[in-house]
Amino acid sequence: MSKSVALALVDDDFAGEGTQLCVHIVGVERPARIFAASPYDLGQGDAAMRRNSR
Repeated sequence: MSKSVALALVDDDFAGEGTQLCVHIVGVERPARIFAASPYDLGQGDAAMRRNSR
């Protein structure tokens, strides 16, 4: 997989599914997108991660 996943707290105004954001990771600005739910589900393992990365 060539994508990174991060968790963040964002204001409600920016928390809509599909919202495009820029985040700073180790001083580098990177594009980010809001998912409706966590891309990882302990009950499904990697399956949820693969489904949300498409």
